[in-house]
Amino acid sequence: MSIRRSRTIVSFVSVACAVVLSVTACGSDDGGPSQASIGTDVTDVSEGANPEDVMFAQMMIPHHEQAVVMADLAVDRAEDAQLLALAGEIKAAQDPEIELMASWLDQWGVPRMSGDDAMMSHGSHGMQGMLSDAQLDALASAQGPTFDAMFAQYMIEHHEGAVTMAEDVVARGSHPAVAALAREIIVTQEKEIVQLRAFLSGESTAALVEISPSLSHVHGVVVDGDGLLLGTHDGVHRVDPESGASERVGESRDDFMGFAGAADATLVASGHPGPGSTHPNPLGLITSDDGGQTWQSVSLLGQVDFHGLAVRGNEIVGWDTRGPLQWSSDGGTTWQAGPLVTPTSVAWFDDRVWLGTPDRGLITWAPGQEGVDQLGVPGVLVSASPSGSALWRLDGDGSVHRSADGDNWTAVGRASRVEAFASADEVAYVATGTSIETLVATQ
Repeated sequence: MSIRRSRTIVSFVSVACAVVLSVTACGSDDGGPSQASIGTDVTDVSEGANPEDVMFAQMMIPHHEQAVVMADLAVDRAEDAQLLALAGEIKAAQDPEIELMASWLDQWGVPRMSGDDAMMSHGSHGMQGMLSDAQLDALASAQGPTFDAMFAQYMIEHHEGAVTMAEDVVARGSHPAVAALAREIIVTQEKEIVQLRAFLSGESTAALVEISPSLSHVHGVVVDGDGLLLGTHDGVHRVDPESGASERVGESRDDFMGFAGAADATLVASGHPGPGSTHPNPLGLITSDDGGQTWQSVSLLGQVDFHGLAVRGNEIVGWDTRGPLQWSSDGGTTWQAGPLVTPTSVAWFDDRVWLGTPDRGLITWAPGQEGVDQLGVPGVLVSASPSGSALWRLDGDGSVHRSADGDNWTAVGRASRVEAFASADEVAYVATGTSIETLVATQ
């Protein structure tokens, strides 16, 4: 691929012990893997935290608590099913994060703070996006479409504040576990901002079908002939994009935070064990050679939760909240560390890895390269067609674009609902747990 634009190189970030990671690499004294090189125990921050880490936890707890209050208000006030489902996702994600950060404060021997106390102690600049009492009262008094619009706008502002706080601690904090949670917040909430903005736009040029039975939150989509495989909170489901009919694939009910590949070759996934699973948490890299019917553990079991994955033959690229991209040339058995990034999606196209990011738009990277190429093209979600002949992107405003070369883009339309994004040569699919929107390129 020829990239006809100026290149911005982001410095290569190496990880401890070696660039090669495997389940036996960089061993500890007892011959087991080292947490420092392969994963971070996010529950233990007893050593290495600095004042920025402490301030982050003290501020983010009341920030999250307010988001949970907003999500609770949606239960009997929201009218839109997608918005109600998103409110449930926000509560389900942020309640455990509050408990985690509270445990950190206990380890550090510092107190929790209310929102007002945190702002007085650390300055209001550090609590961006917090709603005033009057705004919360207005939200609590609203119903139906009025509530939906107000909730979406307020939650966008709230999320933007949380992302800023998370970016600050990634830049100035010192503890890997705190940085890992901050990256989790950045990626999760940036995707939710896209959902909320798409909802507020109210503009869709896509053909929409409702999924029946509906599914839980969707983290990844794989195009499989005329159907779609959706990686969700409770396993893999096949969906007909024309009728919306869904059916479970296999017996696994694992929570697939990352899901990619090809149904007729190899599927890859990562995440957390579901009901009935005997696997440790997190799943590391697991693969399926039978279209998702059964899954096998490959590497990093109990150590890594990949949030983004992409496959090209025997090459796999993944991202988890430790920060650097991870690349494997042997089907996921061993891993090499790449540049430090915070992507919201990952795809292979034209011999390069393409990443959607909330702050820099599309960036690309080739294995062995010391940095990434910043392209100056927007794009929060990115997808390559299975044949490799088309690259698609979804921007922060819900608009969808197609390119045959990665340089020249054509606007195709706009989606109004989004959790995950996939594409064929001439068609893009925007999926949620309750719907599929289909956009067709104009010939």
